Amino acid sequence: MSNLLDDDDALQSRAIATIRPLIPGDAKECVERAVKQFNVIAREHIRAETGLRLSDEKAKEAVGIRVVEGFPTEVARLIDRYRDQTLWRLIIAQPKLGGVVEGLGLLLAHWEEFENWLELPAVAKGSKPSLERAAQVAAALQTVAVARKVFDKIKEIREGILGLYRLGDSSVEIYWMAQALIAAMLAVRIEDLTAVTLAHELAHAYTHVGKDIDGRAWSDAAFAGSALEVKEGLAQFYTAVTARKLANRAPGVHEAYEALLERQSEPYRVHLAWLKDRPEQRGEIVRFAMLRARRLDTVDYNGWGNLLNDTRASLVGAQGQLKLS
Repeated sequence: MSNLLDDDDALQSRAIATIRPLIPGDAKECVERAVKQFNVIAREHIRAETGLRLSDEKAKEAVGIRVVEGFPTEVARLIDRYRDQTLWRLIIAQPKLGGVVEGLGLLLAHWEEFENWLELPAVAKGSKPSLERAAQVAAALQTVAVARKVFDKIKEIREGILGLYRLGDSSVEIYWMAQALIAAMLAVRIEDLTAVTLAHELAHAYTHVGKDIDGRAWSDAAFAGSALEVKEGLAQFYTAVTARKLANRAPGVHEAYEALLERQSEPYRVHLAWLKDRPEQRGEIVRFAMLRARRLDTVDYNGWGNLLNDTRASLVGAQGQLKLS
């Protein structure tokens, strides 16, 4: 056991040493600020949507949140596999390179007009060849094969890449360095991505240990043994709801949710297909199906699909209206 812990510590140390120089110096403060700003409101939205309550909503220790250094294990392994700061600097720069290519393309498409413009700075005159070269360089850097490969590898990771819900003590860990790295890769604010992560991990807590009207929770063994697609699908479903509810107050949160979703593996995307034919009733159907799932031993993904279908049949009448609220 000691060797395993030592190996994990060494892995984290190498990943941290690779990425730390590439992220903003105030990244940790940004994450801590976002946790403080969104903790209560995220809980309120998830509680309202699920109908579940933590054992003591007022107690600080009820699902504690820790902002921690380092990365989830699979992300640390990926960084260690490609221990090349220049590569990661290029990966982080990809969104900005896209803007450069687009901007230069606009200039070059109308360069004759710019060249004859009286307000054109003298230093820019006759610079079309230089602009064309810069556009070629930026476009080439966008297509570096190893950078694209790393992006694809991130999408294959089947565990959280930004945070962790710990089953044993029902606590949440948010990796501030991972927030900074992935936020740069997605061209979103660290604070907005942190809010998405916070909502996702809290959704795990509510679906697991939140008490229903009868005081029931999802047993540790049943929750742990249920399909990843069920647990992550539910967390993503309630993250999406929370992000939408925050749209007016913090529109960047929903933008970060959408940007992250494009880079996530299939277990984090299954909720998109749930009840597409009944978008206005999805919330209630998913909630009742989730409550039923929590009373079972374990739930595989086929079983979850059956629960959704059975719940829809029992809740929706002949006129397509919910019988229960």
